[in-house]
Amino acid sequence: MTTSNTIKGFLFSLLLLSSKVTLHAQNSPGSPYTYFGVGDIYNKGSGHHLLKGGTGVADRSEVTINNLNPASYSSISNRFTFLHEFGVSLATATQNDGDNEGRQIALDFPYFMMAFKTGKKSGASVGLRKYSNVNYNIFGTGQFSGISGEYRVRYEGSGGLNEVYFGYGQALSKRLSIGAHVSYIFGNIENTQWVNSTDINYSIGIADNNYLRTFNWDVGVQYVLPIKNSSLTFGVTYDLENDLLSERDLLISEIDVQGSAFPDTLALEVLEGEEYILPNTLGFGISWNRNNRFKLSADVQTKLWSASTLEGQDYSLRDSRRASLGFEKLPNYQAKSYLGYITWGFGLYAEQSYLVLDGEGLNNSGFTAGFGLPIGNKGMLRFILERASRGQQLNDFFSESYTKLTMNITFMDLWFVRRKFE
Repeated sequence: MTTSNTIKGFLFSLLLLSSKVTLHAQNSPGSPYTYFGVGDIYNKGSGHHLLKGGTGVADRSEVTINNLNPASYSSISNRFTFLHEFGVSLATATQNDGDNEGRQIALDFPYFMMAFKTGKKSGASVGLRKYSNVNYNIFGTGQFSGISGEYRVRYEGSGGLNEVYFGYGQALSKRLSIGAHVSYIFGNIENTQWVNSTDINYSIGIADNNYLRTFNWDVGVQYVLPIKNSSLTFGVTYDLENDLLSERDLLISEIDVQGSAFPDTLALEVLEGEEYILPNTLGFGISWNRNNRFKLSADVQTKLWSASTLEGQDYSLRDSRRASLGFEKLPNYQAKSYLGYITWGFGLYAEQSYLVLDGEGLNNSGFTAGFGLPIGNKGMLRFILERASRGQQLNDFFSESYTKLTMNITFMDLWFVRRKFE
């Protein structure tokens, strides 16, 4: 993909970025916007929540795992001692800079989670999920100070962060539940620039490797208000601001443009770590359950990026906000036919990204739809289609759109239960 003149100057100005950097939102197979910070942030939740537009802060369920709000773990059914969930997604993405268009396809395994009862009024969950993804490949041309002629540059980025978490939820009464997560976030991000021209027969590679890690925690509360033939559930979550510890090294290498020789290391230097910030995050949700037949959910989330002083050439920060709305037809466990157990739903979301490029804010929006098929009485198989776009409102930058198909599987098991034989 060839960048426009504005993008060329912008990206070249960020070469070997060494100031404070921040995070991005909304995940896709690959994106030029993952150049910033630790890339695209994966939203919490499973396919069950994606089916409803990503809503779930106020979601309570006996047979699904809700890591959006740890207070929900207290609602896990006593009929099962263990729940298991994992997801796999296949996505295609298109980027367009006005002159050129690029397409990508990617297979992803975003999470694996387990939940279990710890008492009549409590439950817990452990899991491994992707926290962020860096994946870009940008071609451009430019001139370097003191060097004559025009050079070709390829920007490549890969890696991302993962999160291992443990969560616990406790019901304080029939209506009120609280919970907390503690997690360890870790990973490696590599940003590389390859420089060459028609005047030389080799390429110079500058690889900036960043190793990141931190402990993190968040808390949540849920309150259930019974109403005739229905119930309203309110949820609140809070993620504390945290700094990621960073260790960096810079590798400069040379390689024959024909690829006939292995890279030669020209220099290897340990650099001062960059400062990455996970912001204070507030989440609010409400869910209306109508007689266990269907559920309407709405969430609002705010990340307080404006508290950071991070700024750079042609970019700055603002608070990010995300609003989502979802509908789900619940399974009828008294149904006499298989069709009664099938679930389906849809959702919408819109997001004001934290990133402002050349005075213009980057926004995202999308919709989701899907259905769930019961696997006997021991699980649920869900298929969710998501269609989203971002950057369409920006004049001189990339616009993106992607389509993603996600498969989510939930298994419900009885572990550590002594079986009786006659």
